[in-house]
Amino acid sequence: MARSKSTMFTDTMIRKLKPEAAKYTRSEGNGFTIRVLPSGGKVWFYLYGLDGKRWEMSLGTYPQVSLEEARDQFEAARKKVKAGVNPQAVPEPVVEAPKHDLTFDELAREYITNNVEGQLVDISVYGIKRILLSTGKPGTLDDFKTWRTRKVAGITTEEAAKLVKDVSARSAAAARNLIRTARPMFSYALARGMIPTNPFILGSVKSFLSKPVQVRLVPGVRSRTFSEDEIKHFWKELSRATGSVEIRNALRLILLTGQRPGEVLGLHSDEIDGNWWTLPKARTKARYDKNRMDHKVFLVPEALALIGDKKGYIFESRVKKRGGGAAELRPISTNALGHVVFVNNYLGLPPWGPHDLRRTCRTFMSDIDGISASAAEAILNHAREGTKKNYDHHRYLRQIETALTLWRDKLVEIMGGPLVPELPDNVIPLRRKAGAAE
Repeated sequence: MARSKSTMFTDTMIRKLKPEAAKYTRSEGNGFTIRVLPSGGKVWFYLYGLDGKRWEMSLGTYPQVSLEEARDQFEAARKKVKAGVNPQAVPEPVVEAPKHDLTFDELAREYITNNVEGQLVDISVYGIKRILLSTGKPGTLDDFKTWRTRKVAGITTEEAAKLVKDVSARSAAAARNLIRTARPMFSYALARGMIPTNPFILGSVKSFLSKPVQVRLVPGVRSRTFSEDEIKHFWKELSRATGSVEIRNALRLILLTGQRPGEVLGLHSDEIDGNWWTLPKARTKARYDKNRMDHKVFLVPEALALIGDKKGYIFESRVKKRGGGAAELRPISTNALGHVVFVNNYLGLPPWGPHDLRRTCRTFMSDIDGISASAAEAILNHAREGTKKNYDHHRYLRQIETALTLWRDKLVEIMGGPLVPELPDNVIPLRRKAGAAE
């Protein structure tokens, strides 16, 4: 039978307590107790009464918690009980007062420091800073100029709607970009109690616009191709666009070669041999097709000039590792490519995406004498239809070289001069290595 006795505890006495068939307790008095379990375990407890209820507070196990440590805990808890405070009550969390007094500029800098830098690729960080922070340079657009010193807690949905409407009058793409950038920042503030509501939630903004702005990076249909005038505009405006030289050259190379954006961005110097770029099957959409092979692309002199003589990834970016450490070298992401198009308002053209450059290349090839449909499809590395995929294993390398050279000539004609300034418009392609063509 369990029993409880009162006696002054000593370490020797506690150590000599033996387990019995049933658990029992020994008390020193005033509720300071040790319980001996049948398993041999010994647990310190403080038994007390408060608010008409009986309470039991564990002080730890012996010998992990010594007699001296248990007594100290007991004395501290007993003082609280005498003061009418339950020692086991969960303390109220200390909540930092919401920062309702932050200005727009202060919020923008805090948001970029905590949620943008080190989390996104450099070009995305640059684009967000360009919109949210003032450059201070004369003549530069600053859509948030009148908000810089405003308290963010006082910015209303109506004011956000008016700002979006004013910007959309200048450029619908700029308005979309403003919403895409400002909305996450205000969500950050809302989650931290800085503002009562997010004024840039699209559903609440749309009702204030005569023409609702929809957030979409590229057109939703796969039918966008450039006209000759748009190609000329694209090639020239790209030189003045925001973004790295690597990204601008990658966009040009997509149009010049007709390859997929991800395949161009993953280009490595080891894949280039003379005028030929051998795209490993593992990097293409054909990687799971047993009948497909590595894909070969002929590089005209302008393409080689855009690629340069760099070793390793041609279009690389440094990705910071979370937690520190050396940055990792990787190909630029396709998201970064699309983001550059977006932050530059599509270079002043109707909305388009990087893949539309590949579609434009294929569309124009259909209208160029000397380029067969088979050669054009081989350049794009599309799967062959019907029995061709099993019986036609011809590589079409000579036809690919001819087609891409004719496409380059068409681009020179459209531009009215050299595509790359340092190359004349009548440049002769480099000689391919023997045995390269079939």
